[in-house]
Amino acid sequence: MIRTKEFYKKGFYIFESKVAANSNYIENIQEAKLLLTYAGYYLKDFLKIHDYIITRHGWQLAVCINDQFPNEKIDPWRVISERIRLFISSYVRGVNFRRKRTGVLVHSNYQRFYFETWQEAKDHMESMRNQRIRLYQKKKKYRGLKFHYTIKSRVAKGSIFLCSKERSEGNHRIEREIEHQGLWGLTNLVGPNLIKSTSFLHMNHKNNKKYHHPP
Repeated sequence: MIRTKEFYKKGFYIFESKVAANSNYIENIQEAKLLLTYAGYYLKDFLKIHDYIITRHGWQLAVCINDQFPNEKIDPWRVISERIRLFISSYVRGVNFRRKRTGVLVHSNYQRFYFETWQEAKDHMESMRNQRIRLYQKKKKYRGLKFHYTIKSRVAKGSIFLCSKERSEGNHRIEREIEHQGLWGLTNLVGPNLIKSTSFLHMNHKNNKKYHHPP
């Protein structure tokens, strides 16, 4: 994956946020539900969530940016970045109130990535759906206290509030809340074209910058 600051309409991206040192992003299923609720509320008019994973260390959303925005004069990435800021800050306030705590919960600004190949995208989505994405701090001393995390492993592996699963009645309920449509809904033709077109958008934009601002 390639890290990026800007992103464009009709592009496919991974958004990622990690918890601050010695904290947990979520500690129970109720907080995971709260996170999804805020994601749906703040983002549903600007993008479609294809897949997601939520852990005590952070979260990732696989999203496709809408092709139309309420205000066409502002860059999409600026609009969505502000919506994500509101989404995260609202969640943090809610969680701090529930936990009766204060202070910073999120490690830093959220990160954005795009894929270079369709195979890379498929592999990553498969890892998300099977909860193999690792978002934790490399050094254990910076990780949140595990005994505060109350979700048992057998529950975590089957919860639609922690990762996108195969289509089920539970997922239909999630789709109504966050406009969720799994990447599995994309055909072998649409999927590769989506990844390819996203890469082209970034390459084209980079070339335009070089053209308009020569060294």
